[in-house]
Amino acid sequence: MFRRYWSLFILLIATYCSITVPLWMVFKYQNNIYLVFIEIFISAAFLADAVINYRFLHDDPTVSNRKKYLTTWFIVDLLAIPPYLLFAEYDLIPAYLSFLSIFRFLKIFKLTKRAYFKSIWGIREFERTGFLNLFILLFWIINFAHWSSCGWIKISGDLPDVDGQTRYIRALYWSVTTLTTIGYGDITPITNLQTIYAMFVMIIGAGTYGYLVAITASTLANADIIRKEFAARLQKVTQFMKYKNISRPIQEEVLDYYEYIWKNKKEFSEKEVLEDLPDSLKMKVIIHLNKELLRKIPTFKNASDEVIGDVFSNLTHTYYLKGDMIINIGEIGTRLFLINKGKVEVLDKENRPIATLYEGDFFGEFALLENVNRTAGVRALEYCDLYYLELESFKSIIKRHPQLVDDLDKLAKKRGFHNKET
Repeated sequence: MFRRYWSLFILLIATYCSITVPLWMVFKYQNNIYLVFIEIFISAAFLADAVINYRFLHDDPTVSNRKKYLTTWFIVDLLAIPPYLLFAEYDLIPAYLSFLSIFRFLKIFKLTKRAYFKSIWGIREFERTGFLNLFILLFWIINFAHWSSCGWIKISGDLPDVDGQTRYIRALYWSVTTLTTIGYGDITPITNLQTIYAMFVMIIGAGTYGYLVAITASTLANADIIRKEFAARLQKVTQFMKYKNISRPIQEEVLDYYEYIWKNKKEFSEKEVLEDLPDSLKMKVIIHLNKELLRKIPTFKNASDEVIGDVFSNLTHTYYLKGDMIINIGEIGTRLFLINKGKVEVLDKENRPIATLYEGDFFGEFALLENVNRTAGVRALEYCDLYYLELESFKSIIKRHPQLVDDLDKLAKKRGFHNKET
């Protein structure tokens, strides 16, 4: 965490230097006491940065990384320490050596490198790639616009009838219009050097502008892939229902179902996401995903991770709309249901409600345990988010964990539904 915020601190200082150093080289302004203090502070910060980088390097067991750093960026870190502008102003070094100040902002090449930035901030390779690329590109566009405007001032020579602020604003205006390929033509090159310089900036600007448009379009297109895929699926379903002349009430029910799925963020298929994971990691994810449901079910409150992982890895997610019959009386029982969200009512043979089950309850276990037909019906009272366990999976699980049978039987008796199939 320290290294993360220290890198951000150094990036801010290096960015400050990337702005002030070109301005000093162009206008040769005098450093007042505050600017002198800032220059000394920057030198102290860069000295500390060199020490810190070397310290982290000392802890790095990779010898190749040490050698690479010591022969590249370590040299830049050391050369960035001296306040060359102050030395030149007070004639401690020749004026032509003031160009060494560029080492003070060369650090931004390392600090804004995508791989380095991601490693410092813990961003994965494919995580937020579009937005990160866009941020870094905009950072460099702003910097290059500033540098090119300072360069334009330098090659244009002195204009004694125009103050420095106006010259910079006009130069920045020329730089922005040239880089963005607008170029109104009100500021044009006159000398050969200016013409060559303008062509160079135009080439950079054309490439950068095209790259910026491409990144922006890609970032916006991929900003919400799930929403895009879900909208495409819904459009396909809608067109299918219209093509098959499905009645309007049924269409409304189908669309209500998809709206419920989207609002409750159930557009992901858990099995599709988990199928590529190893068993140990899959179990951790399953327990995390279902921890809220586990807290609601007394049977699993004290169960081991092995039992929980075994049960929930065999569950299938499903939904029922308000009024749907989940279980019909007399049918052969092949599923045990767990209620994640919603509520259902248990019906007797006369279709009268005898109980209501809520989140965390389960039903349908007796037809599996005792191998009998359903003796009660179950109907959804609202949109229901359920999990179900198939008969074959259930038999396999209770063979491995026979205590589950006793737990389910005790809990069902406590609820008062024994011999009244739920």
